[in-house]
Amino acid sequence: MQEPLSMWRVELIHPFVIHIPIALLIVGSVFWIVSLWLHKRYNFLRPSARLLLFIGTIGAWIAVYTGSLADAQVVRSLCDPTVVEQHENLAYIVGYLFTAFVIIEWLSVKNYLTFVSRTYLRFGLVILLIVGCGFLGYVGHLGSTLVYQQSAAVYQPTEGCVEFE
Repeated sequence: MQEPLSMWRVELIHPFVIHIPIALLIVGSVFWIVSLWLHKRYNFLRPSARLLLFIGTIGAWIAVYTGSLADAQVVRSLCDPTVVEQHENLAYIVGYLFTAFVIIEWLSVKNYLTFVSRTYLRFGLVILLIVGCGFLGYVGHLGSTLVYQQSAAVYQPTEGCVEFE
């Protein structure tokens, strides 16, 4: 009798790691944008958003790394491996966008960007967050396409499911 594969396969670490950074980046973006209007009444929003976006960005880069590890295992079983490449390339863009936001926000907090108008800086950061969330949504869509349409990292039982007897 053949045993089913372990749940600790390298290609399953990526989906385990990615879901928390997705939530952190989206919620952090919403908090940061909302804090532009409600910062006087809810003064905890901006610091909370900074923390969520910082941790989410680190998590996004960990997800990119684990996705690269999973790529070697998953790509050989796919019908259309170009989706994996697009998923990976856009994941790098998401990482770069949110990293740029974190760095620019940190520089603005430390008053290193005094030569830029505060209004322009905030407008640029809002655009960066919106674009980052848009790319994040599309990367997630491509990831779900890989799993649900091409069965990436999904165990396919043998004929008659003899390994479960």
